[in-house]
Formats: sequence, structure tokens, C-alpha cells
Amino acid sequence: MASEAARRIPLDRRVCIVREGRIDLRPERGAVVLPLIGLAIGLALFGAVALFADSLSTTLLAIMLIAGLLLAPLSAMGVIYSIIGAAVVVERQKQSVRFQQGVLGLGLGTVELVPFWKIERIEVDDFALGDAPSHLPRPAFDLRAWDIVLVKTSGKRLPIGQVISANREDLIDEGFNRSLDAAEAIGAMTEKPVVITAAVEDSPTAESEPSAERGFKPRSEASESQPVESKGIQFRDNG
Repeated sequence: MASEAARRIPLDRRVCIVREGRIDLRPERGAVVLPLIGLAIGLALFGAVALFADSLSTTLLAIMLIAGLLLAPLSAMGVIYSIIGAAVVVERQKQSVRFQQGVLGLGLGTVELVPFWKIERIEVDDFALGDAPSHLPRPAFDLRAWDIVLVKTSGKRLPIGQVISANREDLIDEGFNRSLDAAEAIGAMTEKPVVITAAVEDSPTAESEPSAERGFKPRSEASESQPVESKGIQFRDNG
């Protein structure tokens, strides 16, 4: 019954799985493919060393053995992390949010434990993608990204997950709504407010009609917004 009631919210390279009393941010299903390929290559190298030990040179055998020793364990850890690991776990029964280790920790070891009472808010903020130089053709469209952040009462900010979308009117609403859905689920579980600090469209209709559909505009078209409240969600202007 619990698995049937689970809701999946896709994020960037992660999926937010919402269940009764628990939220897991885990690697997406496709993340297991590359580690499986690496594990297969590592095992194939070990097999080749065993089968052709008499016919290959010592140098080549040593290279194959070292490559297998490096590739197989790392890929195996990646497979385990992709299947059972989680980056962030929110549990109502334990009243805590656990930020867990990555691939090297198999997504099981805890990096930081945040009790619910130490959480001030859950924030949806703009995520800076940067501008890395590349010799490859650039996409024909800009990208827009949002960061879901846990803000502690001490002011420390802990990123939970990101959502990336094309900066186009027909796609940007869908991307923003995914980030907001995940933030709202975490906010409901922790009983903390959700605050939007990302640049939003300043719409008089949205202010006068709280039940209006959540709308976004590409950043180049978004105007300066004023703080408003709608559906228990706080909007803040960082400008």
C-alpha cells in the first residue's frame, strides 16, 4: 500500500519520492546504467587477465589488472548507491532531515542531521548555472534553474535538490512547479513555511486571486515582484 501511495517528483539527476511519513531524494532510475556498464567492463578485464595471462605481455596484463581494480569497486559502489542510496531523507517519526553521503558512502552514511525544530524554512531560490567555456555548439535556448534549500535557524543553508528547465514560456511553468511541489512536500512533512525567493512574475491577477495558477515568465521578461502570500507560500523579493 505504501509503494502504491508514493508520489515521484523528478528533479535534476534526482527524484523526490513522497510517502506517508517519509520523503527520499534518490538518484533517478537511469543513474544505474553507467555504473552497471563500468562494473561489466571491470569484470571483463579480470576475465581477460585470467584467460590470456600466458599470451599477453606483462605490461599489458598489469595495465588491465590496475584498470579493473579501479573500475570494478567504484562501479559496484555506484550500482549500490543508485539502487538503495539516498541523498536526503525526511522522516516524520524521527522528526529529522538526514543529508547522507554520496557514492563513496553508498548513500547510507549521514553527513548532517537536522532536527525539525532547527529548521526555519524551506526555500525555492534561483540556481546559478554559471557560464563554463565550451567548444561544443551551445543550445538554441537558455536554461532556468531553481534550488530547493533547507534554511536552519542558525542561517546555514543546505541544498536539497535542483530543477533545470528551458527558459521558455511553454516549459518554465512545468519546471518551476516541480521544484515547488517538492518544496511543499518537504515543508508539509517538517511543518515549516515554504518561501520563494526566486524571481517570479509580478501579476496583479495572481495577487487578487490566490487560487490562480502559479505562473512564471522567462527571466528576461520577469518584472520585479513584491512580497505576497498565497496558499501559505511566502514570496520574497531579493532585489
